[in-house]
Amino acid sequence: MPTNPLRDQAYKHIHGKLLAGELPAGHVVSEHSLAREIGISRTPVREAIQRLEQEGVLEQVPRYGTIVRRPERRDLEELYQLREALEPYAVAQVAGRLSTEDLVTLGKLCDEIRSIAATLKKAPRAVLDTALMRRLLSADLGFHMVLLRASGNRRLMKIIADSRMLTRIFGTPRQEHDLDVIQETHRFHSDILEAVKKSDAARAQRLMADHIRASMREALDHYDRAQTTPDTRSIPLGLPDDLLADLQRIEQGPALPRPRKTRQRKS
Repeated sequence: MPTNPLRDQAYKHIHGKLLAGELPAGHVVSEHSLAREIGISRTPVREAIQRLEQEGVLEQVPRYGTIVRRPERRDLEELYQLREALEPYAVAQVAGRLSTEDLVTLGKLCDEIRSIAATLKKAPRAVLDTALMRRLLSADLGFHMVLLRASGNRRLMKIIADSRMLTRIFGTPRQEHDLDVIQETHRFHSDILEAVKKSDAARAQRLMADHIRASMREALDHYDRAQTTPDTRSIPLGLPDDLLADLQRIEQGPALPRPRKTRQRKS
């Protein structure tokens, strides 16, 4: 498809809203509203919507309009299987090669999840409110995307970003992440970071695979429960600006820089 700057702008805008959970499954997509948000005419927005329909993200419903497609259980399972095949490979590639800046960022994201767990532990009811859920989802996604960005493989990052976007369409109810799940996520992230710091590629790869499998089990359990007690809420992430910008320009922009080799101090 020939390059069209306005269509591409519209596509990236809609893609970002899907990734951030602002357009949950079943949501009606309005050409007029999107064109007004972006500040362009409806034609490039319509073309972007048609592209997302071809990708299976949106669908036309007769006498209703364009909606965000409701994925099936098999879709969710396949998305996690895709992540399990690719993300462990990526983390093995960057083990021992991350910049000091990336290591600091990853450490802060781990600390954020630990802080959320501590807050939840002290709360009268161990239920995440909207603010805590936003923080959790942003810290979790940020951790994975920093590692993927460091790999310098823009196609890999695009594939995983798309799979994350589709997973987000399922929506995440506020009660869905209990304390045990959050603490488990923190342990996985901390252990992965430690393995990366120590240049232990094999351990980092194994931990990432285990982490994604655990996440898949939780997501499938959530999906099964939602069939009897549906919850259509979806909570916007408020992603870090630099990460969201990378995701939005990755398809047509230049390749991200290769990871810088940084010697790790032996403890």
